[in-house]
Amino acid sequence: MKKVLSALTLSLALLACTPTTEVPPKKGMEISSAIVRTPMGGQTMTAGYFQLTNYTKLDDALIGVESPVAARVEMHATEMVDGRMSMRKKVSLDIKAGDTLEFKPKGLHLMLFDVALQADQKDAALTLKFKHAPDVTIIAEIADTVSHTK
Repeated sequence: MKKVLSALTLSLALLACTPTTEVPPKKGMEISSAIVRTPMGGQTMTAGYFQLTNYTKLDDALIGVESPVAARVEMHATEMVDGRMSMRKKVSLDIKAGDTLEFKPKGLHLMLFDVALQADQKDAALTLKFKHAPDVTIIAEIADTVSHTK
């Protein structure tokens, strides 16, 4: 019995000394699953989608988006108005500390105008501008579908 207790005590002591692999807390604004849809046949307008999480301790607002592949990028929300779906331009979108905004089809989304992509282009930069947080530039995949977004 003493040998078992000694072995158990030694095992627990070794376990206590083993370093853990803690994941550091996330900080700032995090953008994930960014996609810009391939413009349809001859069009120069398309949509963009992503998830934006505010890991800061302060409420903030997304106040704009820019991209070198588009002359203009607008934030839009798809809303039901008088029984019809319509898009409304949003000048800014509030994002509370700890919250996530999801840009997806039939919801919040980006509209990119006068898009100029190379035939073999696989990605595009998007720069998100915030009221308080620093700008964040991400690389969005150019894709025909958005099936892998939430």
